[in-house]
Amino acid sequence: MSRPIFLSLPRSVRIFVFAGYLYLFGARVSNAEDHISVKWQDYSEDNDRIRVISRYMGFEKKVSNQITLKGHGVHDAISGATPTGAPADDGVNVPLSNLTDVREAGVIDLDWTRGIHKSTFQYSHSSESDFLSRGYAYSQTSDYNKRNTGLSYGISFIDDDVRPTFFSEHREKGSHDYFLGISQVVDPNTIVALNYTYSDISGYLSDPYKIIRRETEILPGLSLPLTFAENRPTDRTRHIWFFNLKRFFDQAGGSLDFDYRYFNDNWGVESNTFDLEWYQKIGENLIIRPKYRYYTQNSADFYTLDLTGTVIDPRVSLQGVAPFYSADYRLAKFDTHTFGVKVVYNFGDRFSVDAAFERYEMEGKDETPQSAFADADIITLGASLWF
Repeated sequence: MSRPIFLSLPRSVRIFVFAGYLYLFGARVSNAEDHISVKWQDYSEDNDRIRVISRYMGFEKKVSNQITLKGHGVHDAISGATPTGAPADDGVNVPLSNLTDVREAGVIDLDWTRGIHKSTFQYSHSSESDFLSRGYAYSQTSDYNKRNTGLSYGISFIDDDVRPTFFSEHREKGSHDYFLGISQVVDPNTIVALNYTYSDISGYLSDPYKIIRRETEILPGLSLPLTFAENRPTDRTRHIWFFNLKRFFDQAGGSLDFDYRYFNDNWGVESNTFDLEWYQKIGENLIIRPKYRYYTQNSADFYTLDLTGTVIDPRVSLQGVAPFYSADYRLAKFDTHTFGVKVVYNFGDRFSVDAAFERYEMEGKDETPQSAFADADIITLGASLWF
């Protein structure tokens, strides 16, 4: 089944290193051209919901003074249970359906540097038993003002093939993303960045595994609670604003990393994300990074728990044609909180290990039963070797 990547692969690098960041990571940055990294992650939701075991490997190799090759691969083993979209008969516990799947994905980047300009060409591929995705991207970053100002832009196209076994034929969707960004070194210890992304998605955008219920009259005077496939629009336009602040504090010997993200789309979804991390170097080899992330969103215009009592009759609805309806809790109104800490230990300049723990909690803010929302523990272990 199509699920989000929990050990996510980077799309493009939009980080500009500044003095304080260099202090924290020392020679690690200067030797960053040639290295390999491995990670293992366990994403485990409470109450035996979804569990994802991820294995990741990445590398970076400087082929020449101008060319750098990067590669990332991930293998996800997915199992557990997830809400179907049907309402809770007892008003508390939503129905769940079991799933088991394997997801394999990879990204290849080719960086071409020419003076103050760096171009990145990217290809990505992801496959599951019922889902295939291919992505193509190009971006360019240029440094001006004695490398204190960075301008970047990019474009990407993702081609998805949705193919559950109960479909008579595959469904397709495509996504075009356009990115524009600027970064500015404010002083030797501070850098800020602002990005804007416009995204246009079209095609089959419903979740083939989500259903919705309606009390339906099948005979005069006889109604039964029948379930139907959800129906979402075939187009989605998204606007994403992203702000980042990095600042190194000399007296504390630590670095603050703050992100703010604003999102809205033509489905009526609007969200705000605040992400705060602190990097603290202890001694010569140890770095501790506590973090907190807050996310809040309102519900989509067509989100509803049940069609009973409405004029909508799914029996005569056409997929991708209004009226639209979905009971997928991911389109509901909710907040999330993520608390975590990561520890990195450097063995000299060429080898490091890291371990992280995060607690992820969801809280519904509308009539959706709380049992639809998942809380999870996330454990990540990793190691990196520089050449």
